[in-house]
Amino acid sequence: MELNEQLIKDCLQELRTNQQSKKVYKDYYEGNHSILKNYRMQDSRSNMKLVFTYPKKFVDNEVGYILGEPVNYVSKSDNDEAINYIDLNLSHWDKHHNQELRKQSEIFGESYELQYINSDGEFSAMVLNPTNCYVLTDGTVDDNVILALYNFKKKFDISEYLDVYFQNYIYHYRLEGSEIISLGEDIHIFDRVPIVTCQANAEKHCGFKDIISLVDAYNALNSDLVNEIADFRNSYICIEGATIEEEDLAKMKSMGIIQVPSNAKVYFLTKQINDSFVQNELNNIEKKIYDLSDQVNFNENWASNTSSLALKNKLINLENRCSLKESIMEKVLKQRLRNFFLFMQKKTGKYFDYRDISIKFTRNLPVDLATTAQIITQLKGVISQETALSLLNFVENPKLELEKYRNEQDYNMIDLEKVNDNGGQ
Repeated sequence: MELNEQLIKDCLQELRTNQQSKKVYKDYYEGNHSILKNYRMQDSRSNMKLVFTYPKKFVDNEVGYILGEPVNYVSKSDNDEAINYIDLNLSHWDKHHNQELRKQSEIFGESYELQYINSDGEFSAMVLNPTNCYVLTDGTVDDNVILALYNFKKKFDISEYLDVYFQNYIYHYRLEGSEIISLGEDIHIFDRVPIVTCQANAEKHCGFKDIISLVDAYNALNSDLVNEIADFRNSYICIEGATIEEEDLAKMKSMGIIQVPSNAKVYFLTKQINDSFVQNELNNIEKKIYDLSDQVNFNENWASNTSSLALKNKLINLENRCSLKESIMEKVLKQRLRNFFLFMQKKTGKYFDYRDISIKFTRNLPVDLATTAQIITQLKGVISQETALSLLNFVENPKLELEKYRNEQDYNMIDLEKVNDNGGQ
């Protein structure tokens, strides 16, 4: 494929389409729900609009559950040097970056990681999404990226800019209406387009797409209920068997007293609300929201002595959902390591195989350390110490922790020998 102006314009048109179609998901995540625009307003009545931000709650919970703890890297061939390079060059930024990458993919259905070398000559990456990036693939089984567009604006600059990544080049443009004005080009060190796609799921659908209609119904029903209750303050006064002059009404309202003949009747005209029916419907919708999202409602009354095993049983649906997303995230991290090791090879001359690195995710859950320690003790002699250390969520780098442990053992052995020598003298 050759890069030409028409191809860039076609891709830019696709990007414009995505910017419009994907905006609704960003709105729902940020709390700008449909009810704020489409709620049926009534004159002289209460018109409060309630918004329940379940999409944000579920996305943040899911991201925190998968990536709340740092990702651990383990070398299958026990290559300490490769792990040290990863820890030194990536650990200071990749935790927050991974969380943001996952969050954007859940909101828009997919997100993109743009890898680059920063001004300090370090390997780095930034998160893009379908509202500012368009990725063109070759359509093969590998789904290789052949072209990527990054659309952006600069602060205090009314112009709109476009970076096009193609093969080993970055082409820079300024957009003026339908015109694309070239600003030059740069060469990047990677042997491919440095863009990695992170999907929310195999269908590339928004993570909360299935519950949007339920959230709308929940917002509307709660708003209607609150407004009905608020409208009790404005209930009509009915007077039977008497006539009140208009000028007397103001006096009666200020005094809080109504004087009518003995055979007259005064009462408020109010709407009767079936509390049980409304509450049951609210509970039903809320349950469906949680069920379709495979989430657990922690606001329910749970026993204070709930064990970690019982908690995991409650989380089984969420766990299955997150396991699928974890496999997608693992592929993204592998592709990042491939480009990172390519950068290190060109910088230091040392070659590392990204396929040698295993990636371990740790669920962000309350941990029974006593039970975990007991399991590690029972597995002694069956698994390696490094693998055993990876079971502890507070150990970010098992390889480094094991090295520290061995250094301490060596130091203690040296001190013990000195004590023995002194005793012998």
